[in-house]
Amino acid sequence: MKIAVAQMGVVPGHPDVNVQKMVVEIEKARAQGCALIVFPEMAVPGYLLGDEWENAAFVNDCFAYNEVIKDATQGIAAIWGNVYVDAQKRGEDGRVRKYNAAFVAQNGEWVGNGHVFKTLMPKYREFDDERHFYSLRKDAADQGVSLETLLQPFELEFDGVKRKLGVLLCEDMWSDDYSVNPIDLLLANGAEALINLSCSPWTWRKNNKRHSVVRNRIQYNPVPFVYANNVGTQNNGKTIFMFDGNSTVYNPDGSLQRVATDYVEETIHAELFAPQQTVCPNPVVSEERDREELLAGLVYAIRGFFATFQSKRVVIGLSGGIDSALSVALLTEALGAENVFAINMPSQFNSETTKGAARRLAENLGIHYTSISIQHSFENTVKELEAAVFERLDGSQALVPVHLSGLNRENIQARDRGSRVLAGVASALNAVFVNNGNKTETALGYATLYGDVNGALAPIADLYKLEVYELARFINQKKGREIIPSTIFDIPASAELSADQNVDEGKGDPIFYPYHDKLVRAFVEFRLDPEDMLRYYQQGILGAVLHCEQTLIDNYFKTPEAFVADLEHKWRLYKLSYFKRIQAPPILAVSKRAFGFDLREAQNGVHYTREYQRLKTELLGK
Repeated sequence: MKIAVAQMGVVPGHPDVNVQKMVVEIEKARAQGCALIVFPEMAVPGYLLGDEWENAAFVNDCFAYNEVIKDATQGIAAIWGNVYVDAQKRGEDGRVRKYNAAFVAQNGEWVGNGHVFKTLMPKYREFDDERHFYSLRKDAADQGVSLETLLQPFELEFDGVKRKLGVLLCEDMWSDDYSVNPIDLLLANGAEALINLSCSPWTWRKNNKRHSVVRNRIQYNPVPFVYANNVGTQNNGKTIFMFDGNSTVYNPDGSLQRVATDYVEETIHAELFAPQQTVCPNPVVSEERDREELLAGLVYAIRGFFATFQSKRVVIGLSGGIDSALSVALLTEALGAENVFAINMPSQFNSETTKGAARRLAENLGIHYTSISIQHSFENTVKELEAAVFERLDGSQALVPVHLSGLNRENIQARDRGSRVLAGVASALNAVFVNNGNKTETALGYATLYGDVNGALAPIADLYKLEVYELARFINQKKGREIIPSTIFDIPASAELSADQNVDEGKGDPIFYPYHDKLVRAFVEFRLDPEDMLRYYQQGILGAVLHCEQTLIDNYFKTPEAFVADLEHKWRLYKLSYFKRIQAPPILAVSKRAFGFDLREAQNGVHYTREYQRLKTELLGK
């Protein structure tokens, strides 16, 4: 049985574009002698649409497109994902009931009742299925029947042979943490092959985990397994997710028969129920492969983000530091050198070292480059602000002068660069400007609102500082030459906003990245509390938990008092900086938990548990 798996680029919110693609792929598959073509989950509307799912006109339009696809299945069968609307019932939000569904048609007719609903509704990370859709589990409870009764395979006839295909949607295969296993139910009901329609974002090494999950699911009941995923980028309004595809056809023994190319619209062909199995090798897991996937994903996501803009021009501040160096290299690869405009914006605190490195990098990339000094405007702003005096207009004639601290002066420089220079130049060039912040700095609020925290996109804000260095080195390695000058790797990371941050004197950021990268990851991705950190520190295993060397922690913190003071300082920065993160540009998600609407935060302030207080007293002896 020859099948086609269409790894299509789903354009969220544009069912007309998506259905046109699908009809073309159905025609191609039929001409190539395929008996079945499979499309991804929510291939018609897109998946991450926010509360556009509450737009009844849009939802009904998407649902009606099912008839167009069904009519196109003359001489072939098709399985695809779309929204199902039950106008006679209401969901738990009081609106017309909607389902995340798979549809099955053959020869211009529905197979059976023509659809199956998603059983398991993910409620973590970026997923919001239960906010919008009713599940098959709830449907079974409403009808007073077992889930097994409703979760039946579809019987299709191919060349006179009837085959039962079990169709499920994305999360239905990731059932370890749920009370039901849809795959087991489908297999118990006689499914001879499993078809999984997915809309699954890319994260590091997720595909290797999926291979393991599939093999586990069919270990005791070997059947072919088809995984159809999409490519493209989709967002939930704050966080941008990239979809790598990696659509795969598995043989009954779990080996790989065909795997689609990452980030490419591609239709692969495979044979189900063949007497001889075709086997392709398992992907190689390595640090180099990780870097290659990360680089490809970021470049792909940047292109996807800019696809929505009429102009592809981008303006970037190029300081001569590692963050802006990596950002400009990614933008150049994604958009082309002709669309990248880099500005070095020195003040009296910027060294010739970084200014020279910024220009050399721009020359290596062949991008547009200029230098605009902020020194005069900085001095003028300081003069104007410090000349200001507030008069209390209550008859008391009390006067309050404005005195600027060192930190105030640093922030003025950052805001002048972002809100005046970058924004002004971007507007003049019909471009947008970007944010160069990394994840560690974003977490700790080491950025200036309306200065660094500004722009249309934050391309590296889901990379910790040391990951920025690693990916920048990989770019040089991949290109076979020094794209990013070695000077940028040699100098300390520094904002260069005061004499205390002079890179030529070895001064830099007040963050010890080899440790604080790991600490931030524990806060954000592992969801650990200071109570956990203090307990692990007291037990001498914090290094193992954070995946950094314990000796590094022991050498950096000479006393328990120093460790506790730093822990509380970083926890305060993390918890109190949410107001900056919520105003930050959209972030390209690549980690297990990205800022934005992946990590759901609230401005609750700082709290230490009673157990933390007890552990602290026990550790410090007071």
